[in-house]
Amino acid sequence: MKDDKIFNNRFNSGDLEYEVFGTIKLHDETTAGDIYEEYIEDKMQKDLYDIFIASPYYEEYVKNRKVSKNNVSTIYYYFEERLPGHEGMTAIDKFTHIAEFMCIPYEILYTELGPAYKEKILRELDAKYQVFKRHKIKQLF
Repeated sequence: MKDDKIFNNRFNSGDLEYEVFGTIKLHDETTAGDIYEEYIEDKMQKDLYDIFIASPYYEEYVKNRKVSKNNVSTIYYYFEERLPGHEGMTAIDKFTHIAEFMCIPYEILYTELGPAYKEKILRELDAKYQVFKRHKIKQLF
């Protein structure tokens, strides 16, 4: 590299100067688990879209997926009932995917769900994060 005397910048004149740093090691961040998770995510989105096209809600929400509060729980039950069981797919995964697909805020969807669905989600959270033990909760509802 040469220095420009007027602007005091460095520029490439075609003569390359380089240093040898030794062996270059490439670190691949992608694992087989990541690829499998991406595949499951894509399959879930495709399944949700297929269910949405065949649903009675398609005409109403095809242009704008902002769901009215009256339909939130019925739409969730419709999708959850028809969603095929994916290997490793939990109730939490179904909850988040349906909420994101239909643009329903998590808080609104959770408040509109029935106790059986809420309990399933809470039990999964407890199994993963021991929420009940930390807060000394013995009975859910």
